[in-house]
Amino acid sequence: MRLLIIELRRSSLRWFLPLLIAVDLAAMFGRNSYWIGVWPQASAAVQLPSLYLGPALAASAAWAAGRHGGKQLGVIAGAGARPIWQTDVAVLASTLLYGFAAYLVGAATAAVVTVGSAGPGFLWPSYLLLGMTVLVICASFGHALARLLNVKFLAPVVAAIASFLALKTFGDPLGLLVFYGDPQLAISSRALLLRIALALFIAMSCVGVTSLVLRNGWRPPPKIVALGVSAFLASALVVVILPQAGRLVVERPAPKDPLCSMSTPKVCVWPEDRKYLPHLSLMAERLSRIPGEMFSVPAAFYERGLRGTSQDEVYYRDFQIIDGYLWSAADAMAGEVLDSAVAPYYCPAASEAEENRRTLAVWEIKVWLKSRATAAARPSLIRGGPPVDYSAIGHLITRPESEQQAWARERFDIIKGTRCA
Repeated sequence: MRLLIIELRRSSLRWFLPLLIAVDLAAMFGRNSYWIGVWPQASAAVQLPSLYLGPALAASAAWAAGRHGGKQLGVIAGAGARPIWQTDVAVLASTLLYGFAAYLVGAATAAVVTVGSAGPGFLWPSYLLLGMTVLVICASFGHALARLLNVKFLAPVVAAIASFLALKTFGDPLGLLVFYGDPQLAISSRALLLRIALALFIAMSCVGVTSLVLRNGWRPPPKIVALGVSAFLASALVVVILPQAGRLVVERPAPKDPLCSMSTPKVCVWPEDRKYLPHLSLMAERLSRIPGEMFSVPAAFYERGLRGTSQDEVYYRDFQIIDGYLWSAADAMAGEVLDSAVAPYYCPAASEAEENRRTLAVWEIKVWLKSRATAAARPSLIRGGPPVDYSAIGHLITRPESEQQAWARERFDIIKGTRCA
């Protein structure tokens, strides 16, 4: 503890801690803010800055480790009152403590801005622990790199760049990063424990193996060498078995009592998505006001995962809120209304030209229904989708109801008039 306190006082991170906090907050709020008010989304948002905070800690750990100089370890060990591995542990731990402090400030900020609108609950610990494992891995890598390279100024640059590129390339395949905290999904406990073990093994190997490689006449304690080599082999083993150990994010069981609206049609969501329920209820009511001679609105709309798992067909019919945009939910809700109206008239078309005409008519009606549900044209930030004139349909929903009905009947006449093969 005395060594750790000394290193905390000596660390240059005590001056750069505000910068680390700024990096964390910028990564959390700079990407988007739809996660505010939804606990699992906020938890994922807290974890995601590790993509940037990790490389910053790798550079910091490399700088701190480089102060002692790799080739001088033998001299230091011979003259020092304590084993060099204890100094290594203290240096690495001090860097991690500053990194954890910046990370937890970001978590506290996310909790403060979320608690007012999210309802019962709190940040999910699994996401926070996943981000901390990334910080441990990156800091350990930077520490070991500085010991091995013995280049004081080059090692932090190499550590930061290499860590960032590795996370961008392998972070998602290895399950070290989660980009979205959808309420129907959760982090697997078994998968998380494997990643925590990987981080601890890497940290231990960085102390034991570097001591063995750079002993320079100084003989490290056999127990430390054995521990380091074992941890290194264990790290390699965990990396190999990670892809075969199952997915990091798995489906949650549906709650017994989902949160449902009192309106008609009924709308049910995961309790964590309660902030969207008033808007979704209004969307369902707008769809129900469309004259029923052409459309039949279901009695209830459900968020994805409430009525089954990904193995069930109904799972993909239910709506999902993507990036906080209700346009994605409107797509599924409009699809349910449209399917009931189009299905009785569907058959394989007699020609490709007729199939294309019918497909375009179906797309146009669906976009019209989505626009009616949201009472707005497609958001400008939404890209892709069927090749229809979104601006024209956005203008159409502002026209009188009779004009809109005439437009919809023209499309239905195309659908009904399609000759079957």
